[in-house]
Amino acid sequence: MGSGSPIGQILERWNQIPRGRQMAMAGIVGGTIVVLYFVFIASSSPNMVTAYSGLDPEDAASIAAELQKAGIAYDLGANGTSVSVAAEKVGEARIKLASAGLPRNGASIGFEVFDKTNFGATDYVQQVNYQRALEGELARSINSIDSVKASRVHLVMPKESVFKEDQEKTTASVLLQLKSGRDLTQDQVRGITNLVSNSVPGLASGGVTIMDQTGHVLFDGSTFDNPFSTGASATQMDLQRKYETALARDVQATLDKVVGSGRSAVTVRAKLNFDTVTSKEDTFGTAAQAVPRSSSSTTETFSGNGLNVGNIPGTGSNGATAGTGTTANGNSTYSRTETTTNNEVPRTEKTTVRAPGALDRLSVSVVLDESVTAAQEQALTSAVAAAVGIDQTRGDTLNVARLPFDASVREDLVGAAGDGLGQYLQYLKLVLPILAVALAFVLVTLLLKSLNKRQLALVAPPQQLALQAATAIGNRALSAAAPLPALEAAPDPAEERIHSLAAQNPRAVADVVQTWMREEDA
Repeated sequence: MGSGSPIGQILERWNQIPRGRQMAMAGIVGGTIVVLYFVFIASSSPNMVTAYSGLDPEDAASIAAELQKAGIAYDLGANGTSVSVAAEKVGEARIKLASAGLPRNGASIGFEVFDKTNFGATDYVQQVNYQRALEGELARSINSIDSVKASRVHLVMPKESVFKEDQEKTTASVLLQLKSGRDLTQDQVRGITNLVSNSVPGLASGGVTIMDQTGHVLFDGSTFDNPFSTGASATQMDLQRKYETALARDVQATLDKVVGSGRSAVTVRAKLNFDTVTSKEDTFGTAAQAVPRSSSSTTETFSGNGLNVGNIPGTGSNGATAGTGTTANGNSTYSRTETTTNNEVPRTEKTTVRAPGALDRLSVSVVLDESVTAAQEQALTSAVAAAVGIDQTRGDTLNVARLPFDASVREDLVGAAGDGLGQYLQYLKLVLPILAVALAFVLVTLLLKSLNKRQLALVAPPQQLALQAATAIGNRALSAAAPLPALEAAPDPAEERIHSLAAQNPRAVADVVQTWMREEDA
């Protein structure tokens, strides 16, 4: 293949290119081919987008079967919890799946189970379907809470008994699957409890149990309703601890402003009464406050003569013969008046229910540093007693003592002032890494500049040598064409060495000049 052919010219031109540029051009061409290949592969395959994610295995299997039945290509991802279809098929796939009732989001079927009438179903089957539907509807409602990912509800609904004392209680268990990094507040848990208990006939809050996917019990109604249960006791202890902490914090803040930080210590112990007390009181008014409600009057009168008066009642008169009575002669008059008045006495009925959490007794202990004077101690005792509400009739106690404090405790609470050297050392520890990074950056920059200068120094002599060689060759050509009178100049050793090199090996000098000219063109 001659050098005059196009391929030969291309190869000759390729050989004239430096080796580094040849490798760069080969890498660019290879990368372009790889990118074009992947673009071709991507354009030939359909663009799959995620139609559903976070699916339950049951929903994913149902969706895959429905898509396969409809002839729509799909891909399963994320360990079978997401389904992807072609971008142009997303709308069609979602419509078909919605018509099939998919996805169900892992919840059981709701009251739509009764949409289709089954005349052959028995009462037992209808009761089971009702319980399933109620569980499904409750699960759907609970899933609408922001922190809940999925839930399941199990109901136990006993048959109605003839006698009330034989009726078993309805219970419910709720299993929650919370979203990653989310948690439920006590108000949300209580809301779920009320939702379930108010939606199931005969179910009270005490029959509801709620737990999460880790097995942690969030609500246990059987123990929460019992005032002596562990849950209730823990809540009471938490309330008592919060009350003590609040009092101690207020007193400590006051003492720190007076005697300084680290010079006092406060301990508060409170006894709270969590008994619910109901008292009933009836109050009646005085006689002067009585109001007449009704009044009645009876009057009897009699007048006549020849009144026959019998014997005195007794055995004698009972056994006597008739006519033994006494007959009085003369006129007689009898009159009797009787008045009855019913008064309404004022009555006040009062029922008082005292909420639990009343304070039964309070004990406060205050320890002051010995640097506090006796006058300050007396004033602080009165101030603390007024601040916490000490009531001696209730049995409250307040004890204030002065003792020497440990110096290490004071240093822990109050930073040592000193001359500031320790603080400066702390700042220096923070600044040293930054200074080290900056210094390393400056050194690397100086090193790179030094290397660039050395490379320029190494590259300059060959270029200068080539320039001098070209000048010498031009001078020889001019001298051969037309001899000129020699100029008297001081001999240059470098020029003489170049002339000698050009005379001995002109081909090498020509190659150097060609290389230099190619670099200039580039």
